[in-house]
Amino acid sequence: MTIAKYWGFLPLLAVGVTAFANNNTDEQKELNRKNTIRLVMKHIREEHYAPKPLDDAFSKIIWKKYLQALDANKSTFLQSDIVALQQYETKIDDELETPSLEYFNAIFRISMQRLQELQPVYRALLSKPMSFRENETYQPDRSQAAFPSDVAARKEVWRISLKYQVLQKMVEIQQQDKTKSDVVAEQEARKAVLAAIDGLFKNLLANTAEDDRFSAYMNTITLEMDPHTSYMAPADAGIRESMMSHRYYGLGLELSTKDGAIVIKRVLSGGTADQSGFFSVDDHILQLSDDNGKMVDISGMSIVEVSKMIRGENNTSLKLLVRKASGVEKIVIVKRGEIKEDANAAKSAVITQGEKKLGLIQLPEFYYDFKRPEGARCAADIATEVQKLKAEKVDGIIIDLRGNPGGSLDQVVAMTGLFVKTGPVVQGKDRANIESYRIQNGDVPLYDGPLAVMIDEGSASASEIFSAAIQDYRRGIVIGSPSSYGKGTMQNTYPMGKLGDEEKGIPDVNYGSLALTIKKFYRINGGTTQLNGVIPDIIFPSKKQFAKIRERDNESALLSDSIPKAYYMTTSTGEALQAIAVKAQRRIDQDTAFNLVKRDVAWLKAHEGIVFSLEKNAFKKQQNEIQSYNNAIDKALKLPADQQLAIKGTSIKQPSPDKLAKYEEWMNNCRTDRYLAETVEVLTDMTVK
Repeated sequence: MTIAKYWGFLPLLAVGVTAFANNNTDEQKELNRKNTIRLVMKHIREEHYAPKPLDDAFSKIIWKKYLQALDANKSTFLQSDIVALQQYETKIDDELETPSLEYFNAIFRISMQRLQELQPVYRALLSKPMSFRENETYQPDRSQAAFPSDVAARKEVWRISLKYQVLQKMVEIQQQDKTKSDVVAEQEARKAVLAAIDGLFKNLLANTAEDDRFSAYMNTITLEMDPHTSYMAPADAGIRESMMSHRYYGLGLELSTKDGAIVIKRVLSGGTADQSGFFSVDDHILQLSDDNGKMVDISGMSIVEVSKMIRGENNTSLKLLVRKASGVEKIVIVKRGEIKEDANAAKSAVITQGEKKLGLIQLPEFYYDFKRPEGARCAADIATEVQKLKAEKVDGIIIDLRGNPGGSLDQVVAMTGLFVKTGPVVQGKDRANIESYRIQNGDVPLYDGPLAVMIDEGSASASEIFSAAIQDYRRGIVIGSPSSYGKGTMQNTYPMGKLGDEEKGIPDVNYGSLALTIKKFYRINGGTTQLNGVIPDIIFPSKKQFAKIRERDNESALLSDSIPKAYYMTTSTGEALQAIAVKAQRRIDQDTAFNLVKRDVAWLKAHEGIVFSLEKNAFKKQQNEIQSYNNAIDKALKLPADQQLAIKGTSIKQPSPDKLAKYEEWMNNCRTDRYLAETVEVLTDMTVK
């Protein structure tokens, strides 16, 4: 059996289509699903780092979370359905042992019935003009609401929701064309919302619906073990592989699901989405344009389906309706482009600060092309960039790992060896043993000068291994958001299936694959990055510091603990680094721009979960106020023209016009980056002897 290792983020919800294409009978599908459950639970039981017991408590959690996955807004099922399904609340653990599909089959039948009932309801509601003069309100988050008591109550939930969607679309239409009257804009908005919901229901009621729901069911189970143990249906394998190899035409967005919605998990550096400057982690994608240019609501779709819609021919345009974390929704048009390996490759530049020359290296991920011996290796690329900077005679180097989700363990160990002479880099623990991953070269490091490492809440896994090692060796200063992501686990991916017999006409059966958490990381000081992340030596206020996007925000995350520390020797610069960090923190705490960020982020946090007015003028006022705070934060984090950094490029391997343009764009962003400017100040202090 081939086992693929990958240290980094894994899909949070992998919902596939046509999972068992070679077996079309209902009996065979039922058997295949039972075999899938049997294999998944066997792997979890025998190899998961800390499998949770299959008991009534686990059963109740799966029962509740699968309901949430199917009906996050409590707008489909009725209260009577929930009562009918309660007979399974403590039986799912037994069904997983058997295995049995009673709960899955029961809830699937009910959900399909309710969806079919709802089609004429929403169509009737959208067939008549809506008034936006009444003082009604809409609460987007219905997680604490009760399920509708009857069809009339459910219709009212839909009426309010549709009214909000039409109002949002109407305001958007009039922003784009201020000459349109309320009557015309409202009519166009209703038509657009109807088309979007028709598209959604087309997917929810499609022939692949049962396979999609089964994949979602399996992921509800696996993700309760921990946030990175996930089931991938057979159809998902190619999608995931292409995402890792970046060999497709798309936008460069890695997606996951949250409460039934499609959200951005990662914006790939160098992709067209990244170049637009618009997209952020945790943005909700609400609608996409189809092949005919019509907007389609994607709520309820699988990640595979959404990924297929996002991908297309090179240089073709895709329209997206995106909801930002602030609640503001906007339509953007982005062209597809090839997502290449070199878009995420290491790159460097030189920053001049007074009489000092400082090197900057950005590494978007710890990449490793394990299929090709001549393929990309990030540690080798970092070594190349360090050599370029040494040739420039820089006085210090900044390693920018912001947004880096991790990658290869081998590569992070090798990369640490470029800056640390010898010793352990990280410890790994499975069910029984503790293993130390050590620098192998034992020679003088490639670079031993002043070093600063930048991280944020998107820095995870291998990024946390590197920054933690730099901290523990006191080799440099780590600077960034209040904490990194907090992923301290390792996954193996196990294909599942059985070989057929070609001579007997028996086809192969593919049950998909399972990404399984098998180890935890520990720092060489014995602590762990799991949940805690890496706490920087110097902390910036962050726009996302309150966002629930870290490992600790997952209820099923493995706990944080400690093991005995490894033997290692720190450098003699610890006290000097601490003094520099204290000075820098004082400077940040007194900085006007950073204090503005703190104030406005606190305001946005206080106004989370806002209830929107459905009176047009009040609604517009709410959206404008939220947007003004977001704009103020973005402005504060950009340096004015007279404070911008003096930055120049280094040589680029195999330059092309597109590659050079992207490189120049990256440098332009660096010039105005207030976080980077403060890191430059810190590194300058470190160069003083």
